[in-house]
Amino acid sequence: MGLMALVVLAAVGAAACGGRQAAPPEQPQAQPAAPEEGTVMVTTREFGFTLSATEVPAGRVKFVVRNEGTVEHDFVIVELDKRTSQIRPGQTEELVVDLRPGTYTLVCEVPGHKEAGMTAKLVVR
Repeated sequence: MGLMALVVLAAVGAAACGGRQAAPPEQPQAQPAAPEEGTVMVTTREFGFTLSATEVPAGRVKFVVRNEGTVEHDFVIVELDKRTSQIRPGQTEELVVDLRPGTYTLVCEVPGHKEAGMTAKLVVR
């Protein structure tokens, strides 16, 4: 093998070995912050709600509603006639209400969504 071929092979080998870097150490996954007292985290998606709590004490409650679906959804407390606007996918909206003891019906009023199962119950003690 000629001297030129050896130089080329050595350069290619050095580039292949020397170009690798150790993978950075894995970072611990950030834990989502716990909701503050009096806050209910609500996730909407086709076609249901996930609530961080289905029972809360009476008083002021903040609902933080995040749309993780692919179409717009809203969040309505039927007995109070309180609602968010239609929330686009990936967006979040807050709704703050004063709740008395009782059971409340939560729905999405986008046409057809409630009928498809976007309902939930919230008990207030």
